[in-house]
Amino acid sequence: MKTTKLIFALILFPALMQAQDKAAMLDSLFQTMHQRSQFNGNVLIADQGEVLYQNSLGYAHRGKQIALKENTLFNTGSVSKAFTALAIQQLAEKDQLKLTGKAQKYLPEFAYPSVTVHHLLIHSSGLPWEYQMPKDWDNSKIATNEEVLKNLYSKKPDLEFTPGEQANYSNLGYMVLAEIVEEVSGEGFETYLQHYIFEPAGMTRTAIYNAEEIKEVENVAKGYLFYPFTGRYEEAIKLDKFSSNYAISGLYGDGNVYSTTEDLFSFCKALKKEKLISKTSLEIAFEKHISTGDQYGNSYGYGWTISGAPGKLVQRGGELPGYVSDIIWDVKNDKLLIYLMNDYLAYLSYNRRIFPAYAEVVYSNQLKIPKLQASIELTKIAVTSSLEEMKTKIREIKNHPELYQTDIGGLKFLVKKLQDLGKKEKADMMMKMFGPGR
Repeated sequence: MKTTKLIFALILFPALMQAQDKAAMLDSLFQTMHQRSQFNGNVLIADQGEVLYQNSLGYAHRGKQIALKENTLFNTGSVSKAFTALAIQQLAEKDQLKLTGKAQKYLPEFAYPSVTVHHLLIHSSGLPWEYQMPKDWDNSKIATNEEVLKNLYSKKPDLEFTPGEQANYSNLGYMVLAEIVEEVSGEGFETYLQHYIFEPAGMTRTAIYNAEEIKEVENVAKGYLFYPFTGRYEEAIKLDKFSSNYAISGLYGDGNVYSTTEDLFSFCKALKKEKLISKTSLEIAFEKHISTGDQYGNSYGYGWTISGAPGKLVQRGGELPGYVSDIIWDVKNDKLLIYLMNDYLAYLSYNRRIFPAYAEVVYSNQLKIPKLQASIELTKIAVTSSLEEMKTKIREIKNHPELYQTDIGGLKFLVKKLQDLGKKEKADMMMKMFGPGR
């Protein structure tokens, strides 16, 4: 017996040491990215259903300096679509609807007889993007699904393409799906999700909230962004430019589920253990149904995006000013990355550098911390800095290639923006200092 235990320990020890090494590298990765203002949020990384690394880095409330906690709530944006698609599949499993059935069968006011539930799930309905919200909506008022769909049903705009022939990402399509869930189940959408998804999965903090309701909830991450026109962090929803965040906070099916990294981990485990839908249904959800049309060769599943490189990855992310979220799951090898950030403005974000850096650690056992991007760091100061401050920053970037990546395409874009803003001296200086041979 002692010999058996010794052999087992000798086999287990290297794997344990490797996991500890990877956890240390992941900690170095996220701590460094946080120190460089590349990451503010919560992260959970799991391997074979066990947490490999978990951390909370930064503030939930910058003004009061309230730190993020492991169970802090974030607006997960379009991660909500995974729950909507799952609800539809659950109803299909109960024979309460057919995935190939016409949406009009369940919603008589829906004016498009050729659109199926399947088309809506894979963003292939052809519904026009501009009808996501009624035109000239007062952004000081919270919109509802009822108002958005009433506008769609009354205006009956033409479809943008024949359903099933191509795909075009559609928030509106997922609001229609939410209404189908309500009509077929006889329950409100939020109630349905709580009864049949959140509670069975053990997601104790997850729920749908609008911008007023969330004010009454404790331990919530406010959504911030670094705003170049003020030169400081701002709460996104309070800026006029992003006031639509307030208006769309009442919509559901496409977004506005608040959750935590721990709850989303519980969700993925529940899917794997077939607590929510069958293995067959999950395979259909993770199937490549139609190309997204992007340059990376991705495809749409049911509520998820499916990638073919390096292996089959399923991804469900969400982004809106102030928040960005992602679930990236290597289902075959059961490796899972979940992160929720409350510091997001698309053109200043490093969130797309997270997965490649994570993958280097997890798959190649190498730590490669993303460099600071020259165009992003200069954009942060381009409007508010003096000409001399801008010049000093450019010199710093050029003198430290080990820390900065000089992205010429991004810099050209910034030069154009500076010219448009009438900042000709700064634009000329950038062209001179980053020009050929400099």
